[in-house]
Amino acid sequence: MVALMRIGLIGDLHANLPALQAVLAVMGNVDQIVCVGDLVGYYAEPNEVCSLIRDIGAVCIRGNHDAYVTGALVPNTDRREDYRTDWTRETLSEANFRWLEALPTELCLSVDGLTIRTRHASPWDEETYLYPDAKATGDVKLDRDEFLVVGHTHRPMVVQAGEGLLINPGSVGQPRDYNPDASFAILDAQARCIVHRRVRYDVDAYQRRLKQLGWGEGPRLMLSRLR
Repeated sequence: MVALMRIGLIGDLHANLPALQAVLAVMGNVDQIVCVGDLVGYYAEPNEVCSLIRDIGAVCIRGNHDAYVTGALVPNTDRREDYRTDWTRETLSEANFRWLEALPTELCLSVDGLTIRTRHASPWDEETYLYPDAKATGDVKLDRDEFLVVGHTHRPMVVQAGEGLLINPGSVGQPRDYNPDASFAILDAQARCIVHRRVRYDVDAYQRRLKQLGWGEGPRLMLSRLR
């Protein structure tokens, strides 16, 4: 059993370094940071994001975009350019590529009698979206004192799933709930509680930088406060 109490939950970073830096600056003291995948894809700093996550010792699993880049999954051909899959693969250092390639699809922590499982999308794959009202979400049945932490939807969520909780910390790098402020969560294992938090960073400046780099309009607009 791991002796942890406060755990920082992050996911869907998508190579957005300023958003990740903003989250880490306000997260405060935690015993462990857990990342539920999608470190890369869409945006411009895959090496910087991977290196920072490695440097802080975060526990990570892979997401579908990480798997697209390493070749473990095949992305939608029509979205491949917006995902920046090939550019990311070419840009990643050898060390970061191999680290990403080695990430598992699932991790499990036992903390204060609480079982915390992490998957990127769902218990059964890396691409199913678990929204609060989705049929697939109703298929998730957890035991007492079991939390399942996922990402993928880019939306914060806490729902009852059987006797446990299904948690999504929201997206650091590309929220999709009409609020572009970077999203994360703090899990207090002893109190069995989860608190979602948001932090603002300069989205407009980041959009301008992406435009200068030649990023397509679609990924840029997904950061907009008006989306």
